[in-house]
Amino acid sequence: MAKDRFHPSSRGLSHHGMLPLFSHHPVVSEFHWDHSVWGSSWLFLIVSVLGYVISVQIVKMLLSFRRRPVPLGPIPALYNFGLLVASVVMFAGCLQSTMAEIAETRWLWQRSKTPFEWIICFPMGTRPAGRVFFWSYIFYLSKFYEFTGTFILLFQKQNLSSGHVIRNAMVVIMCFLWLQFAQSLQIFVLLSSTGLYITMYVYLSLCRMGYAPHFENALRYCQIAQYVSLLLASIVLIGLHYYKEGCSGMGAWLFGAFLDLSSLPFILVVNKQKKQRHVFNNTQKGSITSKTE
Repeated sequence: MAKDRFHPSSRGLSHHGMLPLFSHHPVVSEFHWDHSVWGSSWLFLIVSVLGYVISVQIVKMLLSFRRRPVPLGPIPALYNFGLLVASVVMFAGCLQSTMAEIAETRWLWQRSKTPFEWIICFPMGTRPAGRVFFWSYIFYLSKFYEFTGTFILLFQKQNLSSGHVIRNAMVVIMCFLWLQFAQSLQIFVLLSSTGLYITMYVYLSLCRMGYAPHFENALRYCQIAQYVSLLLASIVLIGLHYYKEGCSGMGAWLFGAFLDLSSLPFILVVNKQKKQRHVFNNTQKGSITSKTE
């Protein structure tokens, strides 16, 4: 059953002659994660992650002698716009590919599994091939692009914690494990993450255009909602794994769960620091105003 899951059958969407834009192309539908795919080796993963961490420390040291930010012009705006476009494409592509896989292969497992269960729990023996894994691969590649954002923050002389760098490196490893071990729950994580990114980068783009919408709290609530939904989905995953036929890639899922739990306090601390700075700035402004009066 798992062998045939990602090979189109004569049934499903292909029978209707009109396929979604992001799921019918051979590059998407015939994707296979193997050593011929760029970035698929353990050596590449280790070298790229270590190179990122070391490069950040070198750039930080070099910029420590400079007091003012490095002028970057439109680069930060273009970077955010690129991530926004990529997130929209990945969200639409993964959603369409998921629906295509369900339509084409549901007849293989309709008696033992519902579409929701398949989205949460890949059957044991699932191979990392086909549409949804293609978009997981694109998501994996996008994490290397996000490394650029770290250097933009450094050039802008913004406070960059070691937690930010470590989390970026760990997310790349997590996405690699998705593909390497055909991890269950990755469809849910990819859709929720790209949906959150779309909201976040729309907000940042509006801020850069001077509109400055007051949605910062809403973004934080969306992030917390994602964590809660992932927690509930993880509980369902554990239940399906132990009380049904088992789920693929549970070791990789444990790594991702540990990463999410370890990063949650970091997010809460950062938000608390932002609030404290906001209160401090307002207090300073108030004291200056009272003195002038």
